[in-house]
Amino acid sequence: MSDPVFEVVRTVLAVREYQDKPVPHEVMRRVVEAAHLTASAGNRQPWHFVLVEEWDSLRELAGLVRTGPYIAGSGAAVIVAVEKATAKADVDAARAIQSMILVAWADGVGSNWTGFGGLEEVRQWAGLPDTFDVLAVVPFGYPKRKLGLGKKKRKPLDEIASAEHHGTRLS
Repeated sequence: MSDPVFEVVRTVLAVREYQDKPVPHEVMRRVVEAAHLTASAGNRQPWHFVLVEEWDSLRELAGLVRTGPYIAGSGAAVIVAVEKATAKADVDAARAIQSMILVAWADGVGSNWTGFGGLEEVRQWAGLPDTFDVLAVVPFGYPKRKLGLGKKKRKPLDEIASAEHHGTRLS
């Protein structure tokens, strides 16, 4: 029996080159809804998501993210902000980012996490209150070329997982 969720996890890869076409708003709305539906500690939901779909805005945004100049060529992007006052908000938001990436991939849309701090200009650009920090900007788009076909460079499972206690082979 095939497990479609496992297949998405098995095949998802980081995408940094996108076709020159928009991602339909309905797809991006579903991607943002996936983030909204993600569990968070104590159900605090310490996040805010800003969907950016206009070409000019994507180009401006790309100029503000040192690790993501390729945002300029994406079909959409989501700015992920977290409440400064909520401890471990970044962990909850990271879970939401993974939900967005997986839901997008299931629709044939690639993405990649950009940012990792230093995004105060993005916060200001997006009009987010100063009670938030921007954790990431996640661009989305249709991959420009076929990637990996589900092949990933990973350590052997036996090297990173055990059964019951460390060092006991996981069958």
